[in-house]
Amino acid sequence: MFSNETYSSRRDNLMKNLGEGVIILPSYPERILSNDTYHKFRQQNEIIYYSGFPEPETTVVIENQGKDILYHLFVRKRDPLRETWNGIRYGLEGAKKKFNPDFVYESNELEKQLFEILKKYENVFLQSGENSTTDDIVFSVIKKAINATDRNGKGPINIKNPIDVFHKIRAIKGKEEISICEKSAKISSNAMTNAMANTRPGMNEYQIEALLEFEFRNQGAQRPAYNSICGNGVNGTILHYEDNNQELIDGNLLLVDAGCQYQDYCADITRTWPVNGKFSDAQRKIYELVLSIQKECIEMIKPDIKFQDISNHAIKLITRGLLKIGLLEGVLEDLIKDEKYKRFYMHGLGHWVGMDVHDTGRFNIKEEKLIPGLYVTVEPGIYIPDDEDIPLKFRGIGVRIEDDVLVTATGYEILTKDVIKEIDQIEEIVGSKVTL
Repeated sequence: MFSNETYSSRRDNLMKNLGEGVIILPSYPERILSNDTYHKFRQQNEIIYYSGFPEPETTVVIENQGKDILYHLFVRKRDPLRETWNGIRYGLEGAKKKFNPDFVYESNELEKQLFEILKKYENVFLQSGENSTTDDIVFSVIKKAINATDRNGKGPINIKNPIDVFHKIRAIKGKEEISICEKSAKISSNAMTNAMANTRPGMNEYQIEALLEFEFRNQGAQRPAYNSICGNGVNGTILHYEDNNQELIDGNLLLVDAGCQYQDYCADITRTWPVNGKFSDAQRKIYELVLSIQKECIEMIKPDIKFQDISNHAIKLITRGLLKIGLLEGVLEDLIKDEKYKRFYMHGLGHWVGMDVHDTGRFNIKEEKLIPGLYVTVEPGIYIPDDEDIPLKFRGIGVRIEDDVLVTATGYEILTKDVIKEIDQIEEIVGSKVTL
């Protein structure tokens, strides 16, 4: 959690970017896991970013009156019976004391108070779809406010989606955020290294997943940032493989894509290593190609370069490598133009990372130039299908290497650098600390 001064500064910056009007930020609804059991609640990103309030049934309303920015917070009321079952709530007094809103109300007052607020403005900002119950209330109130307003040219007639502004602001990480990202990366790096050291033939993929997620929680992370991918053999060629239920076979590669969420900020790491601790000649050839490409692409990261230019360079390097190995045939330029590489490399080079593992997607990674504070993954991969036209020694090999890279004023910093990726280091550590 950040200081109230930080949240206030963020709200001021948001409304400066949006202009005069009012913005409504609803919390996510609680999600049913099964019957009367719920998933553990995770707050909506913008509420976390602009308020820090963690509870469900929350709405944040921010007014920009031109001179003053007013912060309204709607929260659940105290309920001794529910709190006996599910934990203490902040309530009105607790929310006022800890989060310092200008106005605080119980959640059931949202419709009444919104009417008084919205009728003063022409611009209403709402990212609809986050909470259908709140959406219904907002649209109902807007209709009433319009009907109640004299025909003087005023009224909430412009409903705008602020998502582009949200993502542009959150894409750039401040010093406090970078510190948290470093911790998230460190925890995830430790977990990945531990999983590597504990790998041996005969284990199951779910045991690797368990090792990772134990370390996440053991080191203070809230949860996995996403469903961990632990695929050995041909499973490693499935980009978002999540079953994690197959035996680790001697001679297979194991592709692990995992990261934690620490104080609401994510890490995203991929490493690939041999189950038995020794790369075959074919595995080594593919791994060395992917590693060399990743290193070259990371070296290109600096302010004022487009990430898409780095991505295009990766495509060229991958296609050239596949030609050299013999998995593609033809003229390099024609193969790139015809996208023949996509049989073996079908995803992008990376994505922004932050409060979501695939974060701030409306801040277009294909169009924007890199600037200090952006946080991006670099993750080339080669995935060779188990098809008859592929040389037998290459079939079913999947290799991806992914690091989280912060753009700095002078270039870059790899926050996940502690996870080894050189072949000799990998062969030394795999299986060196088997505890299961």
